[in-house]
Amino acid sequence: MNFAFRSSFRLIRKFAAVRSITTTARQRPQVHVLGLGSIGAFAAHSLAEIPSRPNIKLLLHRASLLNDYKANGSQITLKTREGGVVNHSEFDFEVLHNSTSWHVASEIDGVGESSAASGSRVNDTIENLILCVKGKQTVDALRPLRYRLNRNSNILFLQNGSGMMEEASEKIFTDPKTRPNYLMGVISHGVGQNSPFNITHTGFAATSLGPVPRSLDPDENIANKTAPDDANYLLQNLPLVPRFNAKSYTFTDVLQIQLEKLAVNAFSNPICGLNDSVVGTLSAIPETRRALTAEISRVVQALPELQSVPGIKERFSAEGLDQTVNAIITMNAKTTVSMVWDLRAGRETEIQFINGYWSRRGRELGIPTPINDGLVQGIMEKTERIQRERREGGVLKDAAGVKS
Repeated sequence: MNFAFRSSFRLIRKFAAVRSITTTARQRPQVHVLGLGSIGAFAAHSLAEIPSRPNIKLLLHRASLLNDYKANGSQITLKTREGGVVNHSEFDFEVLHNSTSWHVASEIDGVGESSAASGSRVNDTIENLILCVKGKQTVDALRPLRYRLNRNSNILFLQNGSGMMEEASEKIFTDPKTRPNYLMGVISHGVGQNSPFNITHTGFAATSLGPVPRSLDPDENIANKTAPDDANYLLQNLPLVPRFNAKSYTFTDVLQIQLEKLAVNAFSNPICGLNDSVVGTLSAIPETRRALTAEISRVVQALPELQSVPGIKERFSAEGLDQTVNAIITMNAKTTVSMVWDLRAGRETEIQFINGYWSRRGRELGIPTPINDGLVQGIMEKTERIQRERREGGVLKDAAGVKS
């Protein structure tokens, strides 16, 4: 074999190898994550631990988050319950510009809106979206993405509360035949945010996943609807991450798990929020817990969409539900719930999608929910008071010549 032939052969082989790598990279599944608070960062960190890691794109609603990512060492940091630290990097980014369009970005980009728009505009179809924004932000967050999502796309709603999917269908994806595939996600882990892209895993628990039917009629028998889809990338691969501890269920099963989680949040979020406390302090008020779980039990057992599901009365009895709530509260004793963080920052809370859900369903069914109603009112009043004090504080600072 002469020298020229050997050189040509090496070049061909090198080109083939590069082409193979490029093709493989293109064919890797892609997952977008929207909402990068504690749960969103935990989800993105977990995606990076899938054995054959997908391409992970973080969707940023403001360009300054790129600087936050860079300040954290260009990585997502997770502190374990045992005191260890696990970092993951090599994420891709898209930044929202003018609340309408998404643009490619990198951590070396600047902070301003002009730099956010300097990258090429992105219009490609989103295969898999993990949605972790606050319940109240769901519709506004999805609106700029609606043309990139089709009936073959998957949206995993990994959020606190209930009612967000229904609102998305009502206001964004109105046609059941063309809307994306919805996946319900229920996460019971305790996760706290130390700073952007820096979280602590305070309580190990479980993540429950399941597909949602394209149309849900409360009067329809859903007992056997929608088994886990073996071909769905998220349902297949998220359970491969030990730290995430995910399992796929039928829709009926994951719905029941969501209602149990909603009962936990209805107790922990507003009471911790009103008292600015960690979850562990709730062990001092078992009477309040039992009264609230009894109220929720009456609502669940009357829900028309669950009437044909076997075992509902036993699983959601007042005593059974109280035991479930107490067990999860005990497991996450050191956790500071999201509603506490929202109130401290003067942000709107998710109370209308948590206790507000039980109040709404109670009204529909003619079942009084005075405890849930009172907690909704208490949080709304505290939110209004904090926001008013912050506004007045800013006015006083400005009057004194201090920048607010």
